[in-house]
Amino acid sequence: MEEKDVKELEEVLSSLDGIQKAKVVVDELTGEMKEIHVLSLADKNSKQIVRDVETAVLTVTGERIDRRIISVAQMSAPSVSKSKNSKPFLEENVTSGKKFRIESVGFSEDEMEIEVNVELSDEEEIREASKRGVRSFKNVLKLSAEATIEAVEKLTNSSMRISLDDVREVSTGERKFFLGVMTVLKPNGLSKELVFAGAVGFNAVRNVAEAVVDEINSMLNF
Repeated sequence: MEEKDVKELEEVLSSLDGIQKAKVVVDELTGEMKEIHVLSLADKNSKQIVRDVETAVLTVTGERIDRRIISVAQMSAPSVSKSKNSKPFLEENVTSGKKFRIESVGFSEDEMEIEVNVELSDEEEIREASKRGVRSFKNVLKLSAEATIEAVEKLTNSSMRISLDDVREVSTGERKFFLGVMTVLKPNGLSKELVFAGAVGFNAVRNVAEAVVDEINSMLNF
């Protein structure tokens, strides 16, 4: 990796939820990544941080790294008082243990607009959502993520609200990837940022939908 690529990767890693600063160490001769050091807050699960780092590195560089090169140092966060009736981020009677699955993904377009339709299911029912917007590749990624998120909210009866903060295409040479961030908000006021990413294949709509669903499933079953 060149120095500018290292700096770009460090900036991406430092922007991830819970990470305060990131340092990437590369071999001077080969340019290969040898170590990734991360400073994070103690209220973020270290395993989730490692997983987010792996995903971000794959998206930015196209390389799958050995997670053993990632070291996480956590610092204490300010203590927050909790009442006896406070609940964890995931409420068992609402979302814990659920697993969402893609039933179908549809895509249509005309000269000016595109429409994305995503159909999801859980253990009990099926819900679908559609999003329509101006015809552009960036909008394909955005609309796919938004439709998937809306279908998830329908399956949880809006007990879990999700906002799409950003989704963009990242190119490394001839390879193309997408990187997105979404925020999950529970009724108790707690929120969590999730990073989803993947390679842009023949069916970019499904690629994004699968990445969103996989990330939400990982959170619910962590």
